[in-house]
Amino acid sequence: MTAIEDAEQRGRTDLWPFWRKAYAQGDPLPKFTCHVSRPAYRFDEDEPLPEEYKGLLIKMLKAEGERAGNKSFLGLMGTCLEVAEAFYPNQETKLIKSEYLAEELKHAIMFHRLAVGLENSFALRDVPYVHYSFHLPKETWADDALFHFFVDLNGAFHARDWRESSYVPLTKMAATVERDELGHSEMGYYFLTLICEEKRGKALAQKLLEKWYPAALDMFGRSDSPNTARFIHWGLKSVGNAEIRQAFKQYVDRKLEALGLDVPDEQKNRHFL
Repeated sequence: MTAIEDAEQRGRTDLWPFWRKAYAQGDPLPKFTCHVSRPAYRFDEDEPLPEEYKGLLIKMLKAEGERAGNKSFLGLMGTCLEVAEAFYPNQETKLIKSEYLAEELKHAIMFHRLAVGLENSFALRDVPYVHYSFHLPKETWADDALFHFFVDLNGAFHARDWRESSYVPLTKMAATVERDELGHSEMGYYFLTLICEEKRGKALAQKLLEKWYPAALDMFGRSDSPNTARFIHWGLKSVGNAEIRQAFKQYVDRKLEALGLDVPDEQKNRHFL
């Protein structure tokens, strides 16, 4: 057992890690299958990469953001602690949030090593989060719960697709990132469950869906993105933005309905489709 595995075991509680229960009930995420004919590329660490391939890979990892050398990621993690301190209702929920932070820092190390293997300058580059979902105001515990339910789930869906990536280092870490990010989403959903137990909390969560639901769908990018075909050609993605977004929507809609919440209009308040 590695030091990290030992630490993870000692951090386990009846709730944490949340992924444990989710995977115990079967595979919780859909499998993405490429439906177009493409070359069977396979590149490992330290192998020379085609210029276009390397550019697309770095572009994808810039959007991910979880790198130890990315100051914007470290700032986001600091904000997570501040939000927990300001809004989370008790010591148990704050402790759960600290476990989340520990796992995200683990990801930062993993992605940092991957980035160093690609390009040293990229590993140390600060890349501010561009997508507006990371900049939406969090004014309540429910805001933060919805952020984790949606945004971390986005990461889990992408990591599921990376299991078939043509870049070997990314394939090797994909299952761990997927598992953890799904657990972080389940953490947010657990908090939502507690919030929705009270009439006032449920009404607040319903209202906040007007903000977080369209942002979550927008995170997958434009359905007509000109880069999608190239990502699929090189084996860095299996499916386009529209397909993975639809699978994500079906997943979250079922979870929201289980809480007794109304699913918002999928086109309302969207920045792009």
